[in-house]
Amino acid sequence: MPIPFVSLRVFGRAAAVLGVLLSGAVQAQQTGVFPYRWTDVPPADAITPADVREALMWTGHLDFVFKGEFAKAVHKATNGWQRSKGHRQTDKLTEEQTSQLVQEGLKEREAVGWSMLHDPAVGFAIGVPTKLVTFGTPRIDGGALVYSGGGTISQSVGIHHGYPTCRTMDALYPRTTAGASFRARRDNWFVALFRHGETSSYLKVTCHSTGTVSTEMTVPVDTLEKHRGLFAAMAGSLVLIRTPDPTVRPRPRVDDLPLAPTGFSDQQTARPQAKAKPTKRSTIDDSGTTGALKLETRDGPDLRAEEVFDKASGAVYVVKADRRLGSAVAISDSELLTNCHVVGDLAEVKIARAKAVLPAKVVSRNADADRCVLRTATKLTTWVTVRPYDDIKVGERAITIGTPQGLELTAAEGIVSSKRLYNQTRVVQTSAPISQGSSGGGLFDARGHLLGITTFYFRGGQNLNFAVAAEEYAQEREESANH
Repeated sequence: MPIPFVSLRVFGRAAAVLGVLLSGAVQAQQTGVFPYRWTDVPPADAITPADVREALMWTGHLDFVFKGEFAKAVHKATNGWQRSKGHRQTDKLTEEQTSQLVQEGLKEREAVGWSMLHDPAVGFAIGVPTKLVTFGTPRIDGGALVYSGGGTISQSVGIHHGYPTCRTMDALYPRTTAGASFRARRDNWFVALFRHGETSSYLKVTCHSTGTVSTEMTVPVDTLEKHRGLFAAMAGSLVLIRTPDPTVRPRPRVDDLPLAPTGFSDQQTARPQAKAKPTKRSTIDDSGTTGALKLETRDGPDLRAEEVFDKASGAVYVVKADRRLGSAVAISDSELLTNCHVVGDLAEVKIARAKAVLPAKVVSRNADADRCVLRTATKLTTWVTVRPYDDIKVGERAITIGTPQGLELTAAEGIVSSKRLYNQTRVVQTSAPISQGSSGGGLFDARGHLLGITTFYFRGGQNLNFAVAAEEYAQEREESANH
């Protein structure tokens, strides 16, 4: 068997860029199976499309760099897994096949002892295969703070301060990647794959405003053939908690992934009964838009962050959708905007503030664009207006309000970093923090207008956070486009 990734050198830089970006994009919602360790078989109805992709990666069928479109790469990987199991190749996995694939992926991850190396004092976390490598005490090496581990494989993390930064990394790229069988450079990172005799090494360097973080893994060829997801897992697991500071005293620890919540098994038995009840799914339109949304351009001086919170937080609700937690933002006295990956395929969810819990129906759902609209029969007391996308300025202040990790009404501040088109959807890029559990929350300007619904971030970089532009939910835009 040829070692994974070597053939990717023929794909070219553009393919690598696409694959690595998508492997690092994370919905700001901790759902599904792979965020946890399992002592029992995961319930089939807990498995998400992201779990399927991660399972394909761990089983070695999905490369995290690839040629062409991501959806086609996933489909090809799925067919490859079906073929390896003697199943007929189809456009969609059956529930039984999905469960089998995910169990195989979890088993492979468990086989290498996948855990998280954290150093919150310095400001980063990364995945490590503890059954293959053991980390020692961090040391200073050539001005960098280095965490290194050895064993069956070797892995290292280097925290570099001062040089290079994102502004000066171009000078480092060609020299560091010389001799690589594959390499790619993009925005705030570059990657390279090396083959040295009977070992392969994978390097990823991520820059930030004051320095860089380098991660490298070297694996014997025969070990990589057995554990083909190692490079992809390492590259996609790096998280910068803040701007890394190598001058503080390091305090690393290695933690197991959290055990699956006990509520999973309860939900597994309860959910099929809920599905059997008649629903009004047929009344849910597929536009992911609403006519209740009101646009308002910005006017007036900036408010302080606490004033924005006082003005806008009353419109932000916790969304409880079975075992999923997220947020939603009220834009009228009865309708709220959220992400479809928060509500899943449910037709009704609960929204909550403090101790008050209200039922809310999903009245519009565009899963491809991740736009869902909720409606409640109970009149809401506070809602916000929406800032037109064209009125949003790069560099202006931005404040997120949501429910990260279940922490209700958490606010954070940053700026609008850019305005982009992502999967044919207008998004607002921001440096305001977005973490798992923030999905469906609001990104507000300094006057309390809603700029977007916080949706995903790239875990391979720092402060690369994104919100679906709130104007994307407006029916007026779609209607005008049809004339």
